[in-house]
Amino acid sequence: MAYVVEVTHPSTGKKQLIPMKGRMIFIGRTAANDVSLNDNTVSSRHARVRINEDKIELEDLKSANGVFMNGERITRTASLEEGDEFQIGPYLLKILTQSTETAAAVKVAEEEKEKAKEESYRFDPFAFVKPFLEPINEFLEADGISEIMINGCDKIYIEMGGKIVKTDKKFSSEKALLAAIKNIGRTLGKELNDQSPRLDARLDDGSRVAAVIPPCAMTGTYVSIRKFSKKALGIQDLINFGAITEQAVRFMELVVIMKKNILVSGGTGSGKTTLLNIVSTLIPHDERILVIEDTAELQLQQEHCLRMEAKPADKKGRGEVTIRDLLHSTLRMRPDRIIIGEIRGGEAFDLLQAMNTGHGGSMSTIHANSPKDALSRLENTTLQSGIELPLKAIRDQISSAINIVVQTSRFEDGSRKISHINEVLGLKEDMSYQVQTIYKYERAGKDKEGKVLGHLTYTGNIPTFLDEAIKADFVKSAEQLFKE
Repeated sequence: MAYVVEVTHPSTGKKQLIPMKGRMIFIGRTAANDVSLNDNTVSSRHARVRINEDKIELEDLKSANGVFMNGERITRTASLEEGDEFQIGPYLLKILTQSTETAAAVKVAEEEKEKAKEESYRFDPFAFVKPFLEPINEFLEADGISEIMINGCDKIYIEMGGKIVKTDKKFSSEKALLAAIKNIGRTLGKELNDQSPRLDARLDDGSRVAAVIPPCAMTGTYVSIRKFSKKALGIQDLINFGAITEQAVRFMELVVIMKKNILVSGGTGSGKTTLLNIVSTLIPHDERILVIEDTAELQLQQEHCLRMEAKPADKKGRGEVTIRDLLHSTLRMRPDRIIIGEIRGGEAFDLLQAMNTGHGGSMSTIHANSPKDALSRLENTTLQSGIELPLKAIRDQISSAINIVVQTSRFEDGSRKISHINEVLGLKEDMSYQVQTIYKYERAGKDKEGKVLGHLTYTGNIPTFLDEAIKADFVKSAEQLFKE
């Protein structure tokens, strides 16, 4: 059964119908929500509506000004019947079953919205690089292309739908490509030459440009442009893609609410940053979040969020600000949660210290092929801190700091899915890590088009913090948490 949300505008009384494309929608002030209400009394992520077996549940996401039914503020959740009216800020809302009349009204509204979007001014973050990159301009504008890879003037690849495809596009010569990249570097305030043959930069929309020129690049000039997603993906998108299940989402919600520390692990291009970004949407909006990144990519929607970006040294080697430097500053700025885009070096030790001294609910990503590899990789980065510690002390720190490891994987069909959700239990007698798998992706073959089939399956292992969650009334029982 399909549903729509009816929103009544407070000043005009005009009614807007918004289709529910999934079984769960978010309502709030920012455009990242499924239903966006433009009023200062509405929190950026205000409420959520979930439909489960034709039962409608309304949840207040710890908003500043509350959600009201029949003139009374709901405490946390409330059950809705079709047509029940509830109020968020000055707006009145209803959940209705989609009928022939509502479907027609929704279609008209969507057509008007698309027309207005086309007529409005569209900011082009690639405007200043297009004159230099004419052979690939169509790839810069195409929504379905996530990465452009230039392996010399006559070898240009794109990533589309998770698959890498070689194109027939070419630059006129190696000199033309080299000149283009040098000009882009100058525009961004960075000089490329024999002494400085690398470019690592960010465009206005967050897209990343990385380049290496000769003599370090052996067969020409290498360029990679990772395009920034225009639409911030949400939990429902992951469910629709088959990357996670609603049951696993409930578990991750519990992990976040209980302030368990999360490490997202995966290989290059497996979706680590995207997943971290989506998991961060589960953080309550009344918490102070400090985000530290090497290159800004995360798109947190919470209002009380401070974002910091590392700064490279100038031409004379001065002025460098590392992730570790920013982490030291963060610890003095009263964070409720700390999010580091990616752990790469000595900052791992400082983050572990923070996690073990009261900064619960922290999150980060790391390059690794499995949850256990992630813990080993964390050991190696901790050793880069320059602080000499015995291996047992480092492993003690890691096993007590990291509660959950979420493993992302990129499959041969280009799809990205969560392959494991593991709980870190501590150290065994032989000093190896003890972990238990809560969820594991079970493959079920491929379909005729070569698409990987499978399901993220609950293993039956009970997390050690479930009793704590039940006593805190976050969940009633294991059966409720892990029900299908």
